[in-house]
Amino acid sequence: MSEVGKPWQGQVVNGEFPLLRYLGRSDHSTGFLTQRKEEPRSAAIKLIPATAVDAGTQLSRWEAAAKLSHPQLIRLFEMGRCQLENNAYLYVVMEYADENLSLVLPSRSLTAAETREMLLPILQALRYLHGKGFVHGHIKPANIMAIGDQIRISSDGVVRADQASGAGFTPGLYDPPEARSTGLSPTGDVWSLGMTLVEALTQRPPVREATPGGELLLPQSLPAPFSDIARHCLRRSPEERWSLDQLAWRLEQPASSKPPTIQTVGPSQSKFGNRGWVMAAVVVGLILLAVVAISRPWHRVPEVQPSPSSSARGPSPTPESTQPGAASAIVQQVLPDVSRGSRNTIRGTIRVKIRVAVDSSGDVSNANFVSPGPSKYFANLALQSAHKWKFAPATANGDAGNEWILTFEFRQSGTRATANPAEHKP
Repeated sequence: MSEVGKPWQGQVVNGEFPLLRYLGRSDHSTGFLTQRKEEPRSAAIKLIPATAVDAGTQLSRWEAAAKLSHPQLIRLFEMGRCQLENNAYLYVVMEYADENLSLVLPSRSLTAAETREMLLPILQALRYLHGKGFVHGHIKPANIMAIGDQIRISSDGVVRADQASGAGFTPGLYDPPEARSTGLSPTGDVWSLGMTLVEALTQRPPVREATPGGELLLPQSLPAPFSDIARHCLRRSPEERWSLDQLAWRLEQPASSKPPTIQTVGPSQSKFGNRGWVMAAVVVGLILLAVVAISRPWHRVPEVQPSPSSSARGPSPTPESTQPGAASAIVQQVLPDVSRGSRNTIRGTIRVKIRVAVDSSGDVSNANFVSPGPSKYFANLALQSAHKWKFAPATANGDAGNEWILTFEFRQSGTRATANPAEHKP
């Protein structure tokens, strides 16, 4: 896909939001890392050509979505109009998530435990949206994100159920069969969740039988209870799909148990049977607390524990070094923050070597690969971290020189870094 928005990097939207780093493109939007004046300062900004949408309608939808509040929804902060290269755009600033499910699946599928941990917060977020009269409409791996130790879903595409008609709607891979005529709906969200569930477990969405109106073919390898959940999410008839209540119940019950009989949410409905949901919500809430306490999903987790005297963001312990005096020359090291999902893809050790030039103040002024290793992802993580290292100023550095070789070793068990003066190349 063309990266037409990448040259914008470095520009400032409306004199307020700098386009710091290009994040990528979708069919109609371009994303950048930006910075806000308020906390959280780091955020993502999405730009959409004003001619690609009804600008007034889109802005009003973002404004409505910004008023929604749920711990499993990505928060929207600011939105408006702007000009870039004499063209009109709409922008929305939102929470920045540095990983989403679509980045994990090319490397591996989720485990059953990870899939369960992913589904619970998604069901909670969808239940909240539907209860408020909204439809998500875009459940897919790219919109399932991780911030800290929480799974969240995007919110910039949500729409009120009474405004989600099928007029002018072009269905995508994750949309249900009826979407072309009826548009977005709560039962459509259930279908999209089923498609995403299958892809999370198999790395590919289900395929359709090669016959007119053929049913989706679900892999025989889907484990319980996910095979049952996917089958009932992907019913061709919206009325036959399970409600979120039933999905939550099946997620926590033995396969032989009978799910509660709860009215399925139709395209125009936005409320659930209170008694049935309360019972399921208690189960989901207790399980969610247990899961969070025991494990973490596939998203980013801290790699190094700070020493008792340092702050959580302070310098990491001095790295191991093979050269005498090297440890005393290192003031601060920063180890890469690797996602749990990415770490689980490692087999053996991934080694990245980087040569850094250190200026007179001890800061890294330049960093280049000596050996990037087999993975561009881990190489870039190492390079970003290398730029943040600090060394003793030149006047206190003795004969160590102003160039160093940093070696980062990534393993499933953790990350290790060593530092050696460049003239003693390991």
